[in-house]
Amino acid sequence: MGSGANATDSRTAEPIFSIIVPVYNTERTLPACLDSILAQTFADIEVVCVDDGSPDAAADVLATYASRDPRMRVLRQPNAGLSAARNAGMRAACGRYLVFVDSDDTIEPILCERVLQAFESDEAVDAVTFGAVCEPERLASARIRMLLSPADAVYRGFEPALLFSAHAQPYACRVALCASFVRRWGLTFDESLRFAEDVPFLFTVYPLARTTVLISDKLYRYRMQEGSLTHEFNERSSCERKLAQHLDVLGSIFREWGVRGVRPSCAPEMVTWCLDFTLFDIVRASGRCAASSARRLAAMLEHAFGPNWVELPAHPAVRCAARAVAAADGDALRVSRIGLVRFFVATRGLAACIERVLGR
Repeated sequence: MGSGANATDSRTAEPIFSIIVPVYNTERTLPACLDSILAQTFADIEVVCVDDGSPDAAADVLATYASRDPRMRVLRQPNAGLSAARNAGMRAACGRYLVFVDSDDTIEPILCERVLQAFESDEAVDAVTFGAVCEPERLASARIRMLLSPADAVYRGFEPALLFSAHAQPYACRVALCASFVRRWGLTFDESLRFAEDVPFLFTVYPLARTTVLISDKLYRYRMQEGSLTHEFNERSSCERKLAQHLDVLGSIFREWGVRGVRPSCAPEMVTWCLDFTLFDIVRASGRCAASSARRLAAMLEHAFGPNWVELPAHPAVRCAARAVAAADGDALRVSRIGLVRFFVATRGLAACIERVLGR
């Protein structure tokens, strides 16, 4: 159990699933979340709720549910953020498999049943990734809806598609993990990140997993809020702050890969993805911020893939963007609108490019 965390239950029996729920300032949505978890058709679960110093009445909601259902466990800790709460939940979990549910979301009643079938399909399965829907759907871009819709597939070992084309990321709440896999590799969420902390986690999980199963069932319901952190960062006035966070995310990925000796054979795809992850905000930033951000990005990519990283992507428009970043010329990056359009058409397609330009 994490330092500073106190649990209301000392249960040690091993359930099949531990469902980890970080809780912060969600007293209104928490009952629906817990109801959906406790209504699972597969009942051998524990629900590990981590009250991350929530300032509202969430603690009272948790106490009420814990008094009704012995499968509920409640940990409390001073506010330390989403990643720290998830990490505390993983340390305390007793289950064979781990599932993550955010306290303003809900899950389908068959989630555990379907995920268990996938784990039992092969003794080497370390990760199971499933589909999700956004509620309300109007707040989700077409790209996000697509990314949350994987096709049924089995990957034995690592394939670049898991990170770049199979719709297996983003969002860690779509991924169930074998607890022994998590312990074997000491997997944790990066507590220094406030935004997109799921990304380095999944970029570590997929290269390390022996077998990953994707199932097309949409088992998770992600509640989108116009005032959420993600939407806050999508405001134009916040692009430079968002850009700094995205570069921190990339730094976290490369640190994790370095510490764990991960050398996935996906350098061209990774360079393209890193540019896609940052370039739209680099060109919207001020000249000084754009140039410094380009220098930081180029330094990370050169350290990871060598001085020839700019020539790795297959598409000419992507290589052109890579050279502009390597030159770290903020003004040139900002005014190269045609190059930007070509880049995003190459990486996302025309429809997604138009959607992004319109700010959706």
